[in-house]
Amino acid sequence: MAIQRLSKVIGFVLVVLLLTTTDAEAQQKLGDVITNTMKSIQTLPNLLSLVAYLSGSFFAVWGIFKFKDHVDNPSQNPLSAGVKRFLAGGMFLALPAMAKALKGTFFAGGGPGISTTTPSHMSLASGSGMDKMIVDFVSNTYGPMSMLLQVFTYIAAIILLLTAISRLIKTAQDGPRGPTGLGTIMTFLVAGALFSFGDMMGSFSSSLFGDANVSVNANIGATVISDQADRDKVAAVIEAVMLFIMIVGAIAFIRGLFVLRAFADGSTNATLAQGLTFLIGGVLAINLGELVNVLQATVGINPLSGLSFG
Repeated sequence: MAIQRLSKVIGFVLVVLLLTTTDAEAQQKLGDVITNTMKSIQTLPNLLSLVAYLSGSFFAVWGIFKFKDHVDNPSQNPLSAGVKRFLAGGMFLALPAMAKALKGTFFAGGGPGISTTTPSHMSLASGSGMDKMIVDFVSNTYGPMSMLLQVFTYIAAIILLLTAISRLIKTAQDGPRGPTGLGTIMTFLVAGALFSFGDMMGSFSSSLFGDANVSVNANIGATVISDQADRDKVAAVIEAVMLFIMIVGAIAFIRGLFVLRAFADGSTNATLAQGLTFLIGGVLAINLGELVNVLQATVGINPLSGLSFG
């Protein structure tokens, strides 16, 4: 749901921009809007940290009163109530250490990350046709969108971590959302996965394709298009589309993590198969160039005579 809301917000901003842009604002581009949006939410982690510190202090004081209640009436006030609040309070107060620990749970020595080849034809796009418009659109938005996704995943990871810690004071009657429930455990794990988002995608990519190198450099054989200038124009558009699909794949991968968490929480609208489909489909979209190479090799097509990516 969070990914859907983000997509709707970005779409709304684009529509408003197209409807309200005047001649005086002709230099403003969609990439600038995305960059401004990213800058405006970069201070949100500081606010969340403040919330965590205040919550930690509150839970610590609450734990003291729970210990007092246990001493006054042990039968009605179990010792575990105070212990859980002290534990949650300590985690809130040590939020940066908790975030580092969660990231280290997956990639203690650093993960593979995603490495993208440099498109070699996009810079050759020229003129004022549709191909140049597509290349310009992707060139202007790819970088800001990549950074916005990184900021979004970091903020989402902090929110999920705060949510998971707050569940520690619940009871077993809360089911999956209890302190030891599957939903709470998965919330911790998804928070860690989002903290190490790039390394997580690289790990999935390595599992499927052997490495985390993403191929977007399009090569078109002369037997398909004889004229070199035409080949460069087509290759430029293909590379731009590949970069756009990479962004879509990253969004799908993020959504897959949220679907898995919703499934663990007991949501009837989320299934394990749906979450895995988003994760694997997202990785395949990110590695679409390598997937094309693999499929051609599987059916015996010589990539040099058609389209290949390197």
